[in-house]
Amino acid sequence: MRVELKIVFDGEEPGLAEHRLSLSSFAQPLGNLLKALQRTASAILASALEDPEYGARGGNYAAEAKLLDLELVSVEGGCVSPTFVCTSRPGAQLVLGLEDLSKRAIQKLLRDIDSERQGRLASVAARKYLASLPKGVRSQRYTATADGELVAEVQFVEANLLDVTVGPARLIRLRGSIVSLGFEPGMTYVSIKSDSHGTVKCTATSEQVEHAVSLRNQSIVAAVHENQKCVLIWLRDAAKDVPRVPVDATIDHLRDRWSETLRVLAQ
Repeated sequence: MRVELKIVFDGEEPGLAEHRLSLSSFAQPLGNLLKALQRTASAILASALEDPEYGARGGNYAAEAKLLDLELVSVEGGCVSPTFVCTSRPGAQLVLGLEDLSKRAIQKLLRDIDSERQGRLASVAARKYLASLPKGVRSQRYTATADGELVAEVQFVEANLLDVTVGPARLIRLRGSIVSLGFEPGMTYVSIKSDSHGTVKCTATSEQVEHAVSLRNQSIVAAVHENQKCVLIWLRDAAKDVPRVPVDATIDHLRDRWSETLRVLAQ
């Protein structure tokens, strides 16, 4: 089965009126389109294999999804209409098969593009692709076929993307238990299941991960810096009392370490 994606771009972007596709304008957006397809395939594989950790740290299944590729087979006149065939890198062994995975991934990707262009959150990868298109593109049409049969189609004049603003960073306190750990040479992390925030995966140092090993079967308390990613600050046994630092020791510490800063602030 041959799965193809045909795109029609129209507008005032340089080159479109002459039926030419500018690499300066479209190289990055088309790269983002491929990444969106690969991320969509990753999500499909994760769902099919029932693996909640799929792709979270670049595992085997994520590598499989990255083998998907879009190859340019023709550019038609009229406006600018590139046609891509969905392929895989040489030697790829895909769990669902290239045809099935590529067809399902393109269908879902076009649904996500249609949702995102209407301001409905569906896929950050699809949103990033649409946002990266040059401003001179006024209309877009996407047609996906499998062996010549239409399987998905999206057409619109303007994309009204939702402005997703990342909230301010904050420090949160978690009480719960450790459910999984990541060790070197891979990514080091600690996943904590808490009543207040559900399961939170935090990047952590190797030393913090080693400390977490000794707390696997205990109730723990942790401080986490939450922003676009969660970073573990500290972790301890919830049953142990927090050591109290004497007031005199705190004052001495401030004088020794912050005396110059305090002097400047006082001026």
